[in-house]
Amino acid sequence: MGIKSAWDLAQANPKEIRRRFSVTLERTALELRGVPCIEMNDFDEARKRIMTSRSFGKLTDDINEIREAIRQHGQRGAEKLRRQNGLAKAVLVFLKTNPFREDLHQYSPSLVLELPRPTADSREILHTAGQALERIYRKGYLYQKGGVMLLDLIDADRQQLSLLDTPQSDAERQRSAKLMSAMDVFNQRMGRDTVKLGMPSPAAAWHLRCAHRTNRFTTRWDEICRVGDN
Repeated sequence: MGIKSAWDLAQANPKEIRRRFSVTLERTALELRGVPCIEMNDFDEARKRIMTSRSFGKLTDDINEIREAIRQHGQRGAEKLRRQNGLAKAVLVFLKTNPFREDLHQYSPSLVLELPRPTADSREILHTAGQALERIYRKGYLYQKGGVMLLDLIDADRQQLSLLDTPQSDAERQRSAKLMSAMDVFNQRMGRDTVKLGMPSPAAAWHLRCAHRTNRFTTRWDEICRVGDN
């Protein structure tokens, strides 16, 4: 389209940008014109719900690959939840087929399941998310996207305990908090996913396609700049 600078993008037709690329790029073009399109959030404000989702690198109907994606999203959501010192009461899991592929059967289910108790424990969140996935998954559909949303969030410091709680229940909560804290500390110091629940398949369909990603010169030895002989 002859766009070689931010000025060119600002002067381009936003509707054409959206048609040929995406609504995100359209919003960027409008923002460059001074038209507010992207809401700025207060990072200190606790979220009322946490959504983690992403389109798959390619369509898939493999339940094992989809389960890995849901597990990955569930862990990311739980990490964000712990960062704001929150607890979730329920988990929503959804799947989507590609609505633009009219040659394929369409199916976009979702399901909300209540957690046994308010929690930020990745294990409990993933267990419930896995149950939801098993109930909504249908064979024969090619899925394009999946995600996990944590709902009914509360402040961990204001949790109202049940009258049926026992000393054992309190001990379990403390063990859970210590375990999750240890996982978060390892991942902060040693890098994301140093400690995680489950090992994802390296070539699974849900992984993003990164064919046009800039080489990570400063963090990957195999992507460092090389000087050739020519």
